[in-house]
Amino acid sequence: MHRVRAMEVDGRSLAVAALHDVVRHHHDDYRKVMKVLRLVAGCDRVRNENHVKRGAKWPDIYEIRGGMVRLFFFYTPDLEEIVVCTNAYWKTKPGRKEQDTAFAICARFRDLYLRHGAER
Repeated sequence: MHRVRAMEVDGRSLAVAALHDVVRHHHDDYRKVMKVLRLVAGCDRVRNENHVKRGAKWPDIYEIRGGMVRLFFFYTPDLEEIVVCTNAYWKTKPGRKEQDTAFAICARFRDLYLRHGAER
């Protein structure tokens, strides 16, 4: 089992803010994302790409798939936690560029997390 953390930068979490918006405006997608998040937290690794997709260019970054909402995370080096670190990406956006950007943002947050440690 993994603990789930939402990364904060300067006291703000993009993931938490995005989830608050999703729960208010897209409740069905919120339920789907939370179901997958519980699945990820409750097992070693989710390999079903209907639920979680590993980044092709960013192999340490994972995408939670819930309805039309995507949420990005990474595992901590000790594999005890997953850190949800980016805003939600909406699958309805055209093109691959937005999705690649979301993966890249999560990769930068992961690098920041690793450089500065898991400050609690």
